[in-house]
Amino acid sequence: MVELNWHDYLVMVSFVASIAGLVLLGDNRNSPPTDDHTLSEEILIKMSFTYWIVYCISVFGLKLHLPEESWLLLSLKLTTVLSYLLTASSILSLPLQRMAVRRVED
Repeated sequence: MVELNWHDYLVMVSFVASIAGLVLLGDNRNSPPTDDHTLSEEILIKMSFTYWIVYCISVFGLKLHLPEESWLLLSLKLTTVLSYLLTASSILSLPLQRMAVRRVED
């Protein structure tokens, strides 16, 4: 049996919240975005939710009891790090993109 701590419960809640966020963002198929800036913002938000879902799955994959020298364990660790960094870069690029749009409009 795998013992879960507070971080694991937090990851589970954020996993469900990310799926809910993607579902809510996917519901506006009837109204296309008004311009390219809105479309790029939506894509960045969807990317951050998707990368976070991959992170959550890989964190729970690391909870499996795999041999220490397993290629699967190594790939899960690499996936965890890369998806965390991609999530952070997607979240950080959203305000940067908004600042770039404001400068172009001025």
